Amino acid sequence: MSHSTGTLLAPRLLSHLAVVLLSCVLMSCSEDEAATGVTQFTDRLTLGTGANASNTALTGESSAFISLGGVAVIYWRLESATELGGAGVALKIEKKSGSNYTLIGSYPYASPRSYGHIVISSISLADAGTFRATGLLTSTATEVASTTFTVRW
Repeated sequence: MSHSTGTLLAPRLLSHLAVVLLSCVLMSCSEDEAATGVTQFTDRLTLGTGANASNTALTGESSAFISLGGVAVIYWRLESATELGGAGVALKIEKKSGSNYTLIGSYPYASPRSYGHIVISSISLADAGTFRATGLLTSTATEVASTTFTVRW
């Protein structure tokens, strides 16, 4: 990882790794339907300021985030209309520059479960601007869903 303004995980944020690891545990389970009350799943990617440990919901859902101490911690929830079957996912982050997007990085997340429709985790951005996040299946690079968001200092 470079130390340019596009650096996603700031070295001083090692404490956030615990948050990331904890949120990876929140990855979907067979109780997706019971936990969310949803029986139909759609392809969507949502962002928020936190995750609810008791279910598969995000807290503080938003598309605008503020960087605190030079870093914005953003929780993401990727929902797939089709059963993921334990497939790994990746979150691709691109930064808008003019009318184009430039790849910042693609960050894989291995699924600890062999079933489910939902993955929840978080990233740390040490940059400001307009971004696009895309949830992908790592085995096929198939796009599940995408959303845009902003980070302000």
